[in-house]
Amino acid sequence: MTYSAKLALFGAFVSVLSGAVAVSSEQARAGATQPDTTEVRIGTAYHGYEGREAGTVDVSLDALLPAFDLGKSLSSDAFSLHPQIGIDVNTQGKTSAAFAGFAAVVHLPANFKIEADLGGSINNGKATSESDTGRSELGCTTLFREAFGIGYQATKEVSLMAVAEHMSNANLCTPNNGITNFGLKLGYSF
Repeated sequence: MTYSAKLALFGAFVSVLSGAVAVSSEQARAGATQPDTTEVRIGTAYHGYEGREAGTVDVSLDALLPAFDLGKSLSSDAFSLHPQIGIDVNTQGKTSAAFAGFAAVVHLPANFKIEADLGGSINNGKATSESDTGRSELGCTTLFREAFGIGYQATKEVSLMAVAEHMSNANLCTPNNGITNFGLKLGYSF
C-alpha cells in the first residue's frame, strides 16, 4: 500500500470519526440514554517498553466524548461506546503521537471499570533509521492504536485508570517495531 493510499485511508477514518462525534454530541444534547458527559484525562506513561525508546516518559491528554446511543438492545448502564481523541507527548524528545478512535467502557461492581480502545494515530517518529538516533523505526507515520485500561470511579466526576497502549502499523509498512506504553491517568467528567 502506497503512502498516499495510507494517508487517504487515514483521512477517511478521521472523516467518519468526525461524523460520529457530531452525531454523539447531538444525541447527548437530545437527552440520549447513554452517559452524556465528556471525560478529560491527564496522565503519564512509561514510554517504549522493550523498544529503542524505552525508559523515557510521556505526558498524555485525552478525552472521551459523550457516548453513542446504541439503541435499547445494546444500551445499558453497564456499557457505553465513546469517540475518543488524545495526544501522547514524550518529555525526552522521542516519539509523540496524536490519536483518535473509539473507547468501549464496561462498568463493573464496586465502581470499577474496564476500557478497550481502538483507533489510529499520527506520530513524529522515525519511519526508518538514518543513523543510530536511539529512536524506534516505526515504518510509517500513521499507525493503528489499541489500548486497554482498568479504572476506578472515585466520585461521579473523578476517576483513576491504569492503561496499556500499543501503536504499530500491522505490517503495512516496513519495519513494524511499534511502541508500547504503560501509565496512569486521572480523569474528570463534566
